Amino acid sequence: MLAQVRGKIVKKIPGKVFMATGSVVLEVSVPLNLSQNLPSEGEDYTLYTTLRLRGEVLELYGFKDWDTKLFFEKLISISSLGPKLALNILSIFEPEEFVEAVVKNDIKKLSEVPGIGPRRAEKLCVELRTRLDLSPQTQSPLWDEALSALLNLGFAEKEARKALKAVFKEEKDLTTLIKEALKRLS
Repeated sequence: MLAQVRGKIVKKIPGKVFMATGSVVLEVSVPLNLSQNLPSEGEDYTLYTTLRLRGEVLELYGFKDWDTKLFFEKLISISSLGPKLALNILSIFEPEEFVEAVVKNDIKKLSEVPGIGPRRAEKLCVELRTRLDLSPQTQSPLWDEALSALLNLGFAEKEARKALKAVFKEEKDLTTLIKEALKRLS
């Protein structure tokens, strides 16, 4: 199918981007935060894509990286989650943040996603815990302590998570983990 699209951004609207590849302009549905953070119109960009048949219409969905694309595909494989809701989830959360909210049964945080109320969030937590691959980070108290320490030092959550993900190993002690993450953040 279409796993990757590279081309010029012709037009951006919330949740969609139109990309020229040769003489064809593709309409690609993207998470809202991605459509807001894309380069200017006329710039080249690469999206990692998945093509889905919805009714009688082919729809192309695009993402900033391969991991997010795979996470989207995993989400829509769950019967209670369609592409629109999966895009809403990825508009609010990075994949690991969403998994962490599911693991911690954080109904309030999950309810921030348009289309997910408290009741649906509870059902999703039950179903998703068994369906999603849960990384060791999201299940580790060491991860929580290291993340908390970095946040208390004033680092943004997204950057702190990224640095920790790069250096996380369960056998490391907390001090070593924080030192290595700080090296990546500086």
